Amino acid sequence: MGRLAISDWRLVCRRCRSEVKGMRWKGATVMVALMTITMAVGQQPKVRIVLRDKVAVANPIVRLGDIAEVIALSDEGEKLLPTLLDLPIAPSPLPRYQRVLTTGEVATKLAQAGWRNSEFILDGAKRVVITRTGRTLTASELESLLQKALNTPVKLLLTPPPIIIPDGEVSVQTELPPSPRSLLSVTLLVNGQPVANFKVLVQVGSNERFTVGNQPQIANHQSPVAAFLVRRRQTVRLIARVGKVVVEAQGTALQDGKLGDEILVAVAWSKTPLKGIVSGEREVTISAW
Repeated sequence: MGRLAISDWRLVCRRCRSEVKGMRWKGATVMVALMTITMAVGQQPKVRIVLRDKVAVANPIVRLGDIAEVIALSDEGEKLLPTLLDLPIAPSPLPRYQRVLTTGEVATKLAQAGWRNSEFILDGAKRVVITRTGRTLTASELESLLQKALNTPVKLLLTPPPIIIPDGEVSVQTELPPSPRSLLSVTLLVNGQPVANFKVLVQVGSNERFTVGNQPQIANHQSPVAAFLVRRRQTVRLIARVGKVVVEAQGTALQDGKLGDEILVAVAWSKTPLKGIVSGEREVTISAW
């Protein structure tokens, strides 16, 4: 073989460098393609959420499964489906009222739950109109139900907070009161199924005389009804209910009081004493501040 001239060596080196560069570009292109495929797979939506335009709910909380059809688009989405359907979205409206949810509000709830925009497709109606089934149990209706259950006149001394019940036949279960003024534990049933448990302060019987099943009941001196639960100059807890909101404060009792007694309570922010009903030990419930 003959010797190569210097110019020939230079030409060979240039060709080698260009081939190496070509190999580098090809390798980079392959890597970019692989990364693009990986990102595309990672960004594939897991579920498709189709919002309904109108829904009626019975529960106090609206969940995603109430307002939308959720379809899994992957195996991972199938696993997350139960949790997603149970996702709380908003409080339900009161009976005979409506609440409107927009797609933006639903997307915000999904983001707060940790869902990225690339993980779901939000489709269907642009706004969802929600109505609440059932109705609110009135105080007079509750008195009638208690009177029927106890077979004696009953008067509520404290109005309970609003109780929303589903449509159906309403009844109550409670125990025989130990005295004319009693704090009753009540179970509310609709179509024979329990829907709520609460306590109410009631006056049972008429003219302070009380009989159930022709058996007179005498107040037990060891019961809170027979004893003073609030004493004069005692610091008491004040309770006021505004709808479903319960506000608490402190006051000073100006009178002794037994369960169900109306007494005056002094408060720091007013020169006029407040009237309230003794509802527990060192506890007075008032209708408003």
